[in-house]
Amino acid sequence: MLKLIILPGLDGTGARIRPFMLRLEPAARAHIIAYPTDRALGYAELEPLIRAALPAEGRYALLAESFSGPLAIRIAADPPAGLAGVILCGTFAKNPFPWLRPVRALAAWLPVKSLPRWLRAPLMWDSRDPRDAPPRSMRSITRVAAAVVRRRLREVLRADETRRLAALKLPVLILTAARDRIVPRSATRILVQGTPHAQVVEIDAPHLMLQARPNECATAVLRFLERWN
Repeated sequence: MLKLIILPGLDGTGARIRPFMLRLEPAARAHIIAYPTDRALGYAELEPLIRAALPAEGRYALLAESFSGPLAIRIAADPPAGLAGVILCGTFAKNPFPWLRPVRALAAWLPVKSLPRWLRAPLMWDSRDPRDAPPRSMRSITRVAAAVVRRRLREVLRADETRRLAALKLPVLILTAARDRIVPRSATRILVQGTPHAQVVEIDAPHLMLQARPNECATAVLRFLERWN
């Protein structure tokens, strides 16, 4: 059985994608590599931690959600033994918000952890109903130190893994959300242009597609993994 190693989004916990993981069973077994919640680490510091946590035996695929896309690209460009393919989910290779680059020091202080539900609902869930966004007490990002979130935001705004992206030789699946209001289509185009051999699947979903459309996402992922069965 091929394993699926998941690199989570900005919160670094992957706590809210359990339904997606359950949809993969028994065809594939998924495991999340969680990031430290109390250490403000950038991509360069997170990469060795991830490499050390990857399976020592057997074949596996890597799925990177949102924030973790650049990390998956870095690892896949110099792939460890056993890595068979990469899934880039609602993510980017290069800063998806170039217009924020001049003020990235200030942008990192945006109150991401405390955004009200009326704002999170349309941004994350593509909904006008605030009730569709979980209350603050149930948000996984509240477990993460503010300094950690700010560092991760700064990393997003300085990211540029386009050279490594062009060096990828492994099979690639790009999962993109049709109603993504966080990662723009321009960022997806960079991924597609950088990996002309990639398979692209668009899911009718908001940015948090693994949480909002676990069935559709699991179906696309399992079809991609079928090549190794």
